[in-house]
Amino acid sequence: MPTVSAPRSSSGVAPDDRRQTVYLIAVGLVVLLAAIVVVAATTLTGSSPPTEAEQTRAAQLRKLPVYWTVHTGDTYASIAQKTGLTVGELETFNRLVDPSTIRPGQRLKLRLHVPKPKPKPLGPRFHTLRPGESFGSIAAKTGVPIDRLARLNPKLKATALQPGARVRLRR
Repeated sequence: MPTVSAPRSSSGVAPDDRRQTVYLIAVGLVVLLAAIVVVAATTLTGSSPPTEAEQTRAAQLRKLPVYWTVHTGDTYASIAQKTGLTVGELETFNRLVDPSTIRPGQRLKLRLHVPKPKPKPLGPRFHTLRPGESFGSIAAKTGVPIDRLARLNPKLKATALQPGARVRLRR
C-alpha cells in the first residue's frame, strides 16, 4: 500500500515543518527575552549593603585631609600606614609621581578626586574716601587697578575727590 505524504508547498517545505520552525523560533525568542530580564534584574539590584568594617574605613578616609605633605623619611608604605590607605591607592591617586623620588615638602593627593578650591571672597563693594586718599591709594589698599576704579566711577573726577565720597570697587 502506498504511503501518503503531506502535500508540499511550492517552496518544497511541508506545512507541518513550517509550523514547527515558527514554534521553535517563538520559543527561542521567549527564552532569550527571559534571559535578558534575569541579567538586567541581577545587574540593576546592585551589590549587598556595605559591612560595618567597610563603613568604618569609609568614615576614616573621609576624615583624611586632601593632601599629605611628605616629611623626611616618608615612603609610600609609611604614608599608607599613617593614613589607612593602601600603597596601591596612593599610586593611583598620584599617577605622575614616582614613589622612589618623593622628597620632603612635596604634596601627595590622598583622594582620587580633589575638591575645587573655595573661591576668594569678593570683598567690599564700596569704599568711603578719607582725607588725603586718591584713586592710587585706594587701588593700593584694595588691589583694584586704577583704570578699573575710573571705569566703575565715571562721575568721580580723580582730581576732585572729596572725603566722604563713595567709590565703587566692584559691580
